[in-house]
Amino acid sequence: MTKLNRKIWLPIVAWLALFLFIFNITNYFHGIKFALVNATYETGVNCFMYYITYLFLFPRYYKNGRRYFLISVVVILIITMLFILIDLYLLTDYRANIPDQPPVFFHFMRYFFSLGFVFFVATSLSLMEQTTKLQASEKLLTEEKLETELKLLKAQINPHFIFNALNNIYSLTYMQSKNAPESVLKLSEMLRYVFYDCNKDRVPLSAELKYIENFTAFQQMKSEYMQNITLKTSINGANIEIAPMLFIPFIENAFKYSRIEENEAAYINISLKHKDNKLHFKIKNSFSNNNKPHKGSGMGIKNVKHRLDIIYPNKYSLDIKEQDEDYSVNLSLEV
Repeated sequence: MTKLNRKIWLPIVAWLALFLFIFNITNYFHGIKFALVNATYETGVNCFMYYITYLFLFPRYYKNGRRYFLISVVVILIITMLFILIDLYLLTDYRANIPDQPPVFFHFMRYFFSLGFVFFVATSLSLMEQTTKLQASEKLLTEEKLETELKLLKAQINPHFIFNALNNIYSLTYMQSKNAPESVLKLSEMLRYVFYDCNKDRVPLSAELKYIENFTAFQQMKSEYMQNITLKTSINGANIEIAPMLFIPFIENAFKYSRIEENEAAYINISLKHKDNKLHFKIKNSFSNNNKPHKGSGMGIKNVKHRLDIIYPNKYSLDIKEQDEDYSVNLSLEV
């Protein structure tokens, strides 16, 4: 059954159960005719109180706090008096054969507590429904916020990459490097990945790895000597998908602070391994004292941390360490 169907059949079942309960108790002491009329009447009274609370009192006055309960008590008293009058003066024919009629005060207390209980049930169910709606609304708002934040973060990645890439090509062209034409081809492949593949929520790990290889090769073209760059991978053919561009900001920082394109003694070591349903990314680079990084500094690193919190909540660990002459990042993801 759907929620819509439950809203139709569940109240019918509940009121029918109440009717049968009152009918059986009354019929035990009195005749079927009186039991039928009494059960119909009292079920109608309780049903009236329930929907007065559910449709009118709760939506209109509940936010007023104590005023809601004061108004509700007054309404219960009025309804109690109204139905006592109907019971005593319009249903007298059905009570004529009943000896030892109880006093009016008994009728008052019976209706008052019965209506009070129905009011309590209606208020409780209304609160539960309101809480469920609020939770659903908060969940929807959270999902929309996360989606918006991810789009903004991705939008920040592309301009940042293009700016760095164009600077690199400008440097190669200015130096009239023979690697300039190849760098344009590499850039074309990288741009295809950034603009097309990175629009998806997940990309194959192999595509991300290919991008990293192109990126390091692109950086290598900036030097006449062979840069000390190592890239070790151990993926074992696993069909893994990850959020795009998670590792690149760390790699960009390594090239930035090591100045490997102008310092032959500098080094960058990159490792990417998959083991026990976890992806381990490690990068370690040297840096000069005049170009010292700050832990967690830079928009790129902050964006990565933010994306990790959104995409991999409680499913990642990030450790950034700065030692005397090197800087390292260890990132582990559950994939």
